[in-house]
Amino acid sequence: MPQRDLTTGSVPRALIGLTAPMVMGVSSSILVQTLEMGFIGQLGTQHLAAITFTFPLTMLLTSIALGISIGTSSVISRSVGSGDRSDVARLGTHSLLLVAIAMAILSVITWLSVDSIFAVIGVPAATMPLIHSYLDIYLPGTVLFTLTMIAGSIMRANGNAAIPGIVMTVGAGINLILDPILIFGWFGLPRLELAGAALAMTLTRVGTTLVMLYYVYNGNMILRSHLSRGMMTSVRRILHVGLPAMATQLIGPVNALMITALLAQHGERVIAGFGVAGRIEAVAAIMLFALSGSIGPFVGQNSGAGLPERVSSGVRTAYQFCLAYGLLVALPLVLFAEALAGLIDDDPRVIQVAAFYLSIVPFSYGIWGVLMMASASFNALGKPIPSTILSFTRMFIIYLPLAYLLNDWQGYRGIFLATLISNVLLGIAGWFWFRSHLKERERAHAYS
Repeated sequence: MPQRDLTTGSVPRALIGLTAPMVMGVSSSILVQTLEMGFIGQLGTQHLAAITFTFPLTMLLTSIALGISIGTSSVISRSVGSGDRSDVARLGTHSLLLVAIAMAILSVITWLSVDSIFAVIGVPAATMPLIHSYLDIYLPGTVLFTLTMIAGSIMRANGNAAIPGIVMTVGAGINLILDPILIFGWFGLPRLELAGAALAMTLTRVGTTLVMLYYVYNGNMILRSHLSRGMMTSVRRILHVGLPAMATQLIGPVNALMITALLAQHGERVIAGFGVAGRIEAVAAIMLFALSGSIGPFVGQNSGAGLPERVSSGVRTAYQFCLAYGLLVALPLVLFAEALAGLIDDDPRVIQVAAFYLSIVPFSYGIWGVLMMASASFNALGKPIPSTILSFTRMFIIYLPLAYLLNDWQGYRGIFLATLISNVLLGIAGWFWFRSHLKERERAHAYS
């Protein structure tokens, strides 16, 4: 399985080659999660609200692993660009060990803290057994999910995006088959409801983890002996980017916890509507998520090879795509918001809340995508602090104060309006900041 050189040839073709498999994998995963919400919606609005309450917590754990993944992609792609293959294998091995240890510890701590966490955000006591039925199975499987994530980052940093995309797609398909069987108790099996959704995901993760580890091992992307040698040096390099990236990723879940607590004041149906809109949004933004995962390896390899003009070209192409795609998906979401929400839940109030969200927030998707590209590119260059500042400013300086202010004025509608405004303002800021940084790098390269 040879590595793919992203430092030569057509820039758009290189980005398409990285993004297309990711689109396949990310889209299948998000689509399955959305269909799963539909299954859960059939159990009742309380079940839908319960699963929505878990989102910030599961996002929290995923964000920590994602920070390690971003650090892994950054250091490995630059090592690939510089041609140091032994360094690539060492970093790959140590990133896997790091995420396995970190997530095992964190999942146990989280499990012990579930009741306290949800008491703080005001979850009704009657909903807690449903939350436990899901998280008691989901949390032990977190290590498997994050190992798959890191293995995929290792492969993409080496320019091999096809295998992670295929594995994610097949895994999502298996997950989709298992979901209704375990949730509703088909074929004589017990009806597990939310526990069935968690079990379907965990069983799927066992398979995807084994397959991904097989490919990184046989692709010589990890060490075959002396696995821990030089680990502390590797960990420091990964966390140089990974810790700020982790902080950046954690801002979202922390903010989500606060927003969920704010929305909880308006009742379970508003929470459920927000969850429905979030799942539809995830489907709509698939291409943006995939491209943000692809731009990093491209920027990292070309930066490692000393090609700043090619970095600029790649990022500019990504920006143009985001703006065009954002407009393309916003219009149908606005037109068909109620119909789409009705596919997941038939409660009129839930549909009303989701439809309002989808009538305004999608108009910020294009510029939100620009922010994603700028943040991913800063991380790929080994400069994670600007990404952290942008995310912190978006969430805590703009979004949260606006959400609380507009909540007093317009209720939950004001909270959704704050989402739109913060996406637009920080997307513009990210574009200007990264453009300025690229110009500085190009000038430095010209004089070197």
